[in-house]
Amino acid sequence: MVDNVNQDIPTGLYWKGKKNEVERIVLPFQTIETINESRATREKEKDYMFKTNPDTKWYNRLIWGDNKYIMSALLEEFSGKIDLIYIDPPFFTGTDQSIVIEAGENIPITKEQSLLEEYAYRNIWTKGPASYFQWIYDRLSLMYDLLSYKGIIFIRHDQYWSHYVKVITDEVFGKRNFQNEIIVKRIFKNVTQQGRISIPIATDSLFVYFKSDQSLYIDIYKKLEQTRESYWRALDDSSGLRKPTERIIFGKTYYPPAGKHFKFSQDKIDQLVNDGRIRINPKTGRPQYLVQEADKAVLNSNWTDISGYSFKTGYPTENSESLLERVIKAGSVDGELVADFFCGSGTTGAVAEQLGRRWIMADISRYAIHITRKRLLGIEGCKPFIVQNLGKYERQYWQDITFKKRTIEQIPIYEDIEFILKLYNAEPITGMLHIHGKKGKHLVHVGAVDSPVTFSEIFEAIDEIKKAGQNSLDILGWEWEMGLHDVVEKEAKSKGVNLRLFNIPRDVMDPRAVEKGDITFYELAYLEVEASKNKYGEYVIELKDFAIPNLDLIPEDVRSKIKKWSDYIDYWAVDWDWNEDTFHNMWQSYRTRKERKLELKSDGHKYEERDKHLIMVKVIDIFGNDTTRVLEVAA
Repeated sequence: MVDNVNQDIPTGLYWKGKKNEVERIVLPFQTIETINESRATREKEKDYMFKTNPDTKWYNRLIWGDNKYIMSALLEEFSGKIDLIYIDPPFFTGTDQSIVIEAGENIPITKEQSLLEEYAYRNIWTKGPASYFQWIYDRLSLMYDLLSYKGIIFIRHDQYWSHYVKVITDEVFGKRNFQNEIIVKRIFKNVTQQGRISIPIATDSLFVYFKSDQSLYIDIYKKLEQTRESYWRALDDSSGLRKPTERIIFGKTYYPPAGKHFKFSQDKIDQLVNDGRIRINPKTGRPQYLVQEADKAVLNSNWTDISGYSFKTGYPTENSESLLERVIKAGSVDGELVADFFCGSGTTGAVAEQLGRRWIMADISRYAIHITRKRLLGIEGCKPFIVQNLGKYERQYWQDITFKKRTIEQIPIYEDIEFILKLYNAEPITGMLHIHGKKGKHLVHVGAVDSPVTFSEIFEAIDEIKKAGQNSLDILGWEWEMGLHDVVEKEAKSKGVNLRLFNIPRDVMDPRAVEKGDITFYELAYLEVEASKNKYGEYVIELKDFAIPNLDLIPEDVRSKIKKWSDYIDYWAVDWDWNEDTFHNMWQSYRTRKERKLELKSDGHKYEERDKHLIMVKVIDIFGNDTTRVLEVAA
């Protein structure tokens, strides 16, 4: 009989419109926050690059955005350099992916998926299973390129689509590189209903693939519930034939019974003889070896002795740390690089951090990035890491694809601006330099896709509408110059202009969200902070007020329970020496599931240099959205 398991037989799943070539767009990353970096290290390495070059410091990376673009961007630096990838991709079974979060000290709120997440995780089924097959094929292909020559990938999936995913992975990684299917325990629901139409689900599949024959799976051990005493076992009773058949034991040649062979090689037997673990049975005259039962045994493909899911952070489908500990120990060693491109609550990175591995994590959910950041901060001795996104570069790519731009100068009234105005229910107008549209009595300015809205940009628009005899202005922006909000509104008011600032939501890049017509432009959050000196001459930052504009995300009955503005804040941090570049987290306070109280006043900070200093304060609300303010103080 021919064993086909390790043969290079043709594999693959075929669907209508299948594309074998994966688009690889290389977009640069934006580093938006550095966490757990000391001030001394920051001063020493102001010009560091986040590369794997041994001459520069390594920073673990937490990245927000579509993982297809993220992995494409990582290829330039990490092609063939990631040692272990673990993914728990969405199963697309139509289950509710809403999250129960908490405001304040104990006020539960159900957070629905953003339209961006809904598009990424559900709406790709619009064209049926084929769209999902292409979606997972593209991403597995990028992961294959990122894995090192000795790398391993673990893919978790459910009973509905795992068999398709395996066939696709066989094609991408090669059938000969499939190692095993590990059975993982789910959250089992004890259902006693009579006459069921389906069998209750208890397990998931965890597929293990090697990148090449140089990959290595490291044995994992589990504790035994009971240990037996040592005993002697026949050495020559293994079924089947093996050549040479004979073994030399204590200087004498022994042959196994017909149809049997010796369990160990000659070298192994010689070693056991030296260890005193071989004897000749005094009654039968047959050789035996001593079985020494330990309190642990090599773990096989059945991992149902531990839970595959956890409830540590409250994030849905949160993988358990015990599961990831086994995965990371089986597929990597200390110092190697681990990645998870559907990180959710960050279990992979949290375990990798504690096991001494380097890590990269990514997720399309802004809330997932926030939860992961807090989780990592709770790990004692957590090494510095950075938070990144593709920011304006992802928007530029969307702009080019959607509007077929050659260069922006070739388009007299930019198509993307008309598109944004339409979604904002405003009509485009011409003849003005800084004003692009009108909505009711409000003139509208749309910020560029590749840069933040600046002070000067807004003041020029204000001056233009004043000259036109108007006094109401809406500014729509993708990003905003730091510290802009409170200052510019006061300036506008002094000029008699009713100014409103609105975020352009990322959902405008989602064609299905646009098709639904469910695009909402929210005003910027309001944040008031104060810097003062304590009795030790140290500066202290205090939060004075905060308001989120998107209150319609919170049901009225829940909203009535929120009594304090601070209940909307989940996390805040301070950069005492902001250099008008990346935000460096130098102090923070945040709520955890166990500790819901939030400090509204920071610890003190003393400046050694008698000079002016910029302080940036970052607040993240209960939905994962961030708001910043910049203060200038004199030491």
